[in-house]
Amino acid sequence: MSTAKYTFESEVADGGDERTVTDPVTHLPITIHDASKVELEQIPPPPTDKQEREAAMHRNDAEVSDRRHSQMEALIHELTHNDWWEDPLGDQRRARVQTAIVASAAAGAGAFGGIILYWVFNTIVGRRHGSWGFIDYVAVVTGCTILTVCVGAASLALRLFQRPARSVPHFQGNDREDIRRIFEHDGKSDGPETVAWLNSFLKSLWPIINPALFVAVSDIVEDSLQANLPKFVSGVRVADIGQGSEPIRIVGVRWLDAGAAGREVDGMEAEEGDFINMEVSIAYRARQTTGKGLRSRQANAHVLMQFWLAGGIVLPVWVELQGLLTTARMRIQLTPNPPFLSVMTLTLLGKPKLSLECTPLAKNFLNVMDVPGLSSWIQSAIDATVTEYVAPRSINLDLKALLAGQPKMDTDAVGVVIVTIRRAYGLEVDRPKSLVKNPMGKGADMYVTVGWSKWGKPLWSTRVIPKEGEPVWEETTALLVRPSELNAEEGLRLQLWDSDRFTVDDLHGNVEVPLKDIISDPATLNRFAGREDGIMTDRGEPAEGKVIWELGYFEKTTLKQHLVKKHKDYNEVKADIERESEQKLREAMAAGEEKKSEVEQQKKEDLKEKGDEIISASAPTNDWPSGILSIRIEQISGLEVNKAGEVKEDAEEDDSDDLPSAYCTIIMNHQRLYKTRVKMKSNNPYFDAGTEKFIRNWRNTTVIIAVRDNRFHETDPLLGIVTLPLHEVLKHRSQWTGSLPITGGVGHGRMRLAVIFRSVQLHLPKRLLGWDVGTLEISSPVTTTGPVPADIASCSLVFRTKYSKGKMKVQHEEGWVERPGRPVRLAVKKRYASGLLLEFRKTAVGPDVTPAYCTLWLKDIPDDEEVSVSLPICRDENGSLARARSNASTEVKEDLGHVQLTLRFWSGLSGYHHATAQKDQNMADVMEVLDCAEGAEHISQDAFPQEDVEYSDSSSSSERSGSEDETADTTKPDELRVTKEPKGAFKDFRKAQGELGRKHRGLMQWRAARNVAWIGREVEGKVGKIGNRVLGQFKHRDREPPIEREA
Repeated sequence: MSTAKYTFESEVADGGDERTVTDPVTHLPITIHDASKVELEQIPPPPTDKQEREAAMHRNDAEVSDRRHSQMEALIHELTHNDWWEDPLGDQRRARVQTAIVASAAAGAGAFGGIILYWVFNTIVGRRHGSWGFIDYVAVVTGCTILTVCVGAASLALRLFQRPARSVPHFQGNDREDIRRIFEHDGKSDGPETVAWLNSFLKSLWPIINPALFVAVSDIVEDSLQANLPKFVSGVRVADIGQGSEPIRIVGVRWLDAGAAGREVDGMEAEEGDFINMEVSIAYRARQTTGKGLRSRQANAHVLMQFWLAGGIVLPVWVELQGLLTTARMRIQLTPNPPFLSVMTLTLLGKPKLSLECTPLAKNFLNVMDVPGLSSWIQSAIDATVTEYVAPRSINLDLKALLAGQPKMDTDAVGVVIVTIRRAYGLEVDRPKSLVKNPMGKGADMYVTVGWSKWGKPLWSTRVIPKEGEPVWEETTALLVRPSELNAEEGLRLQLWDSDRFTVDDLHGNVEVPLKDIISDPATLNRFAGREDGIMTDRGEPAEGKVIWELGYFEKTTLKQHLVKKHKDYNEVKADIERESEQKLREAMAAGEEKKSEVEQQKKEDLKEKGDEIISASAPTNDWPSGILSIRIEQISGLEVNKAGEVKEDAEEDDSDDLPSAYCTIIMNHQRLYKTRVKMKSNNPYFDAGTEKFIRNWRNTTVIIAVRDNRFHETDPLLGIVTLPLHEVLKHRSQWTGSLPITGGVGHGRMRLAVIFRSVQLHLPKRLLGWDVGTLEISSPVTTTGPVPADIASCSLVFRTKYSKGKMKVQHEEGWVERPGRPVRLAVKKRYASGLLLEFRKTAVGPDVTPAYCTLWLKDIPDDEEVSVSLPICRDENGSLARARSNASTEVKEDLGHVQLTLRFWSGLSGYHHATAQKDQNMADVMEVLDCAEGAEHISQDAFPQEDVEYSDSSSSSERSGSEDETADTTKPDELRVTKEPKGAFKDFRKAQGELGRKHRGLMQWRAARNVAWIGREVEGKVGKIGNRVLGQFKHRDREPPIEREA
């Protein structure tokens, strides 16, 4: 035994992969190593079909069955008749009684026998001391009896003897220990349990398992391969997956004690409640087959993959699992209700070893030669995926939801951090920059990024304010806090950057605050707190300048807050849940004080679970409109591309080239936020992907999910959309799961998805509850008040945003009015980082002159409401107009009067954004989706759940009716639709042709025409990128937030 252990350790050391990590299950140090090829090859392969037939011929099934039953009967007999069940107290009592009887009998018999011998001896030698009479005999017998009783009583009283333990016959050494292990509950046995019965069970169960249960596994493999595609491969798809008839084998299973799981170790949270810890080793060896076709190979676990090569060539590949060896540990939380299993924490003890064989398939024959390069690439992609679950990392699986089919009731994020960057001061701007970095000017062009300190990647950025020593941003963002950030003990990091047009931006300094301090500080918990922090370099040294900003951490609303709004007593609900928990655990409570902590922990878990059910079953309250929205796309069924004159009711999976390669994008409030991976050539694509985002106001938020078909040398057509107006989806429940039709595009199908909303304890002002894109409408006339100089009053007005402009001419009697038929409507993209600039333009020889201006930052006005504002007029001196374009300072040096104007911010994209969309591909895609949405059928309200009677009340209904009344007059005019009303026969023709082209009709029904259109779009995109790059050398460009993609 010691020699084998030494050899194993030597092999591991030679491999160089042995390491000590913290076990996520027991929180104790453990030495692990990656499984090697040598270990995998030492696993014996399963018997072949021929060997099994030969063994069956020589096996007498009746004899085997009878022998197994006899062995079980013998085991039961040994357990029940040979002292395996010990009663210490009863054994001691029986031993004392037996000892007393033996001692008393021996004493009495000894005394009587002594008297008889004495009489015989006297008779033989002839001594006569007298004759024995009847009285003498009675006296002898009585004396012996008394002696017997006295000795027995003394034996019982003094416990002179103890019975030695008896040994059990028939079982010796390891046999005895194996049987005793059946009745051990303290985990003192160190050896693994025998798993022959479990492997026999798997052998019968494995072939009949529904292969659809492995769709999630194939989805993970497909996503991993998509992320590491070579340049000559454009796409990959898992066309089929099968587990085969040869099952996996459990090499060994052993029970583990709790270890240090009750303590926090290396950032791993302490575990509470009832758990069972196990370690299991799994192996797999493919069955050796002699056939040359696919039918014989289907006995082994396999995957049929399709690779799209350059030129649209499809290469089918048969991937067969030849071997697998891995060891894992798991901690399973137990619950009193079926299925009795809750959250499972799974970690791999070292990287598993896999052996794959990949065989390209032709149409009429099978190429039996393996492709080593392809096998190694697929294996490396799988290794990269499973490495994420090797200790000390782990994965949590909700077994209760998987086994019982319970939908998710809560979001992953536990709260949100709101950050407002106000301004900075004390920055050095007089120092000239290097001519290489900035030959066009001097000073700092500052912007701020916000992110997590340990992750390092910025998650959000302010606009760039050029050449300003005291920049004023006044911008707000939100960062979701997930358990991963809490476990990693992250910190919030602000970074000040100096934007450079020719080289990499310079880091000016950092400001860091630990996340746990933000959460635990009463000044920032569910409230805003202002801060003024000095800037530090990466080395921890003070840098020039300070930042003034605000932050706060806002938790999700509690069950108590929801019940108070529903006019229910929280204490009564809590008491009912606790009584139910005590009723379920009454047997555990009877065990004593040692189970009291488990009962209390179960009460907390039941309160959390029941609380999530109550909150999800009730509509969100208007008191907490801001919160966390979770959207998850599960699957699209029956996805097909429409064909002229052909309609299919039910689509089935096939290998046709007409199957779409679908991917989804999530658009929220007319902004693209998330994109899934491409699911190659499938009409039932399984995604199981989604995202969580902070939304300002659930009542006016609209989510659109667009489904596109990934095409080679074509613009990806829009298969259809699903529109989710949250005021309808969440009208009666905060959680919704269902399927909706895909409409408005070139395809059809049904999408199954889940939506969850959890409000946070945040009250934003009404002006911050709006959208980030929209159209600003300025009503005519515009007037002035106060001492406005004549030279300014005679100027025309130019209204500018970053993406459009409008004009008004002066009329002295009425002020400034719009031109006939040309209303002033301006496109806005980043509303909360943008301002409206009013320029007083004076005609002059050469360029027009701007003697004065006004500024209005759009963060200060609400959505879809007509408001009147008064703006101070500022004179353009010392470049103040250029600074006012980006700096949100409200400083006014001279009183020149005020401008009175009435305006309204219409939320959402409109036809006035078309010019901007030509330079912004993301916006162009959203505009196309909105065109589709205007022509799509309205989703019936019956698709969404009705109100839950148990948790509904009159107040919630009155809230909803009140909110509907408030928004009744905010309908957009027709001129603000995405597709503006065209005028003239030629524009009518262009509109009709655009509609036909989007649905692949008319000219676009031909692939050649679509290829030409794709070439034109690609050329425009390349030219646009080159133009933006050239213009970027002369003008600072704001950092666009990246679109989140499926990991």
